[in-house]
Amino acid sequence: MTSPSITRLALGALLYVGIPAGAAAPPPPTPPAGIPVSTPRAKTTATPAPGKPAPSVPLPPWASLPTRTFASLKTHVLGDPVNIAFEGTRQSILAAFARIGWRQADPLSVHNDVRLAVDAAAHRLYPTAPVSNLYLFGHKEDFAVEFELGSVARRDHARFWDTMRRDPRTGLELYVGDASQDVAVKVLRNKRGVPVGTTHRINANLDAERDGIVRLVRGAGLVAAVVTEQGMGRTSTAVNGGGDRFYTDGQASVVVLNVKGT
Repeated sequence: MTSPSITRLALGALLYVGIPAGAAAPPPPTPPAGIPVSTPRAKTTATPAPGKPAPSVPLPPWASLPTRTFASLKTHVLGDPVNIAFEGTRQSILAAFARIGWRQADPLSVHNDVRLAVDAAAHRLYPTAPVSNLYLFGHKEDFAVEFELGSVARRDHARFWDTMRRDPRTGLELYVGDASQDVAVKVLRNKRGVPVGTTHRINANLDAERDGIVRLVRGAGLVAAVVTEQGMGRTSTAVNGGGDRFYTDGQASVVVLNVKGT
């Protein structure tokens, strides 16, 4: 846990330069017209990578998996939805992201938290900045990856959890995750208005982040197939644990890695 004195130091750095809640964030994009709330998909679909045969369609062990993360294990406040997954080992997933220029995020710690706050205040880069913890299966993410977008306040990122399941057809491990884009650093305040921490505001369009990751790993020749699974369902009115509104078609893309390619 970060000590109170260190937290105050980090917050002071942000507040000194005048970073209010949600500073520098563009207005949330408007969801496409006609997105209904909580409309389920009919079935799972699988799409092989272009030019690659698919002798056996992958069958991710998706049944009964959670579709939303939790922002807190104590309060059970819902976090971001599960919208992406990978079949492969932890090492092969990290290698795939490294191939497209992404980095593994540093763990949360006193040192890293202070660096993030100071670098945000100074408008410096921190390409492996820690991400806030979300929870599935009773614990925080197993690892997180990110791609910084010109400043510590803006980045693409995703968290992943090992489901401890294997696809019976491919034999590959299944990792589920949430993917979103951070667009600003904001200061968290309690009910009395006192700063208590920092977090990021996300881009409301979660599908764009999910689809962007799939497009990049496919373009790098790392994908054997992509399976579309049912996620939380369509919504244009949901909010995450940080109070950020988001919209989504409610689907999750399962990327089956071409293990030889990674």
